[in-house]
Amino acid sequence: MSYLFNKISPYSLVVSAALLAFSCSDDADEILDNQQNQKVDQTEIKTVLETDEISSSADMIVQGLFSNKESGKSAKDASCYVAEYSDTGFTVSFDDCSAEENGEILNGSLSVVYGTDNDSFAYTVIYDDLKVGGIGLDGTRAFTYSQSESGSVLFDVTIDMTLTLEDNKKISEKGSKTFGFVFEEEKNMFTIDGDWVLKSGNDTYEVDITSDLETEFACEYIGKGTMDLTKNGLEVSVDFGDGACDDTATLIYPDSTVETISLKE
Repeated sequence: MSYLFNKISPYSLVVSAALLAFSCSDDADEILDNQQNQKVDQTEIKTVLETDEISSSADMIVQGLFSNKESGKSAKDASCYVAEYSDTGFTVSFDDCSAEENGEILNGSLSVVYGTDNDSFAYTVIYDDLKVGGIGLDGTRAFTYSQSESGSVLFDVTIDMTLTLEDNKKISEKGSKTFGFVFEEEKNMFTIDGDWVLKSGNDTYEVDITSDLETEFACEYIGKGTMDLTKNGLEVSVDFGDGACDDTATLIYPDSTVETISLKE
């Protein structure tokens, strides 16, 4: 999948016996220098924002089945899946199928547990080695749905997931996100808020959306919003712009260095 990044060389700090002779302040200065020598690139920005796309094929089916839940019944799409309902939720089994034209092939199963909040649309999806394409999904994603008076729709998602890539590398993600579908007279847009931690190999990325990220439905890229991204201790501010439909973002490093990157594939 193009939105999965090709990992850069892992950041590492090797302390030899000789370094033990230096003071704590010297060690701290060296760690700081190593952090400042790091860079954040285009593929890493895309990865921390787009891991949710991997499960989207299965998520669309789950949302549809939840909306039409009937205790004790079953649902079936002979070309793709079988769902079995109970009083507390349902399971969905996929057999080498695609839920959409030219979509990812799904294999395996997942289970859904209904939420207890009667005032909202809520459920938890449990993945147990569900295969989306050649990628394995394990863990949970808990969804809560709400709708504003203006008709805008919000999905609050709590995530604790591990992805196993085709080369057996693992990406773990934990935290919370809010996805919004906003309908206004002037424009319709998709928004993202939240904070989460993503780990891949020796790299750890901490993400904090400081101003909602916004994408107009007619635009392919995020055009507005800011986030703080910490990579192995290096703190970078990412500015996606003022709302223009373009493919650029600005990185601001701790030493005030400014770099413009492209979000294109």
